[in-house]
Amino acid sequence: MRSRLLSIASALALVTAGSALALLPASPASAHCSGHGTHPDLYSGGAISFGNGTNIRAYPHIDCGSRGLGYPSHGIDVHCATYTNALWIYLRNTTTGVNGWSRLDALNVSEPTTIADCSNTVAAHRLA
Repeated sequence: MRSRLLSIASALALVTAGSALALLPASPASAHCSGHGTHPDLYSGGAISFGNGTNIRAYPHIDCGSRGLGYPSHGIDVHCATYTNALWIYLRNTTTGVNGWSRLDALNVSEPTTIADCSNTVAAHRLA
């Protein structure tokens, strides 16, 4: 009888723990992986190309989902930039049609250039 009561108590504890886990809020990583939709094309200066296997992410954070990769042989259409712990460039891979965010340090910049900020067209980011 005692072992049966312990089994029931253990089962109830597991169910309660599972219910408590389901009520926990989403992780901080998922919280910032939203709200960065499409952006106007504010840049037409050239001088920027994909690195080898540049990750194109859904949102400007390294822990947000990847939409695809860019390579030096792929075409690139750079739109604007934003800063979220690193400088991120909103772009479209014209070879694959994938659009999203890539970190500046994963791209090749052949000459100094300035890119408008995605949310504030008065602000700009200088790339060296």
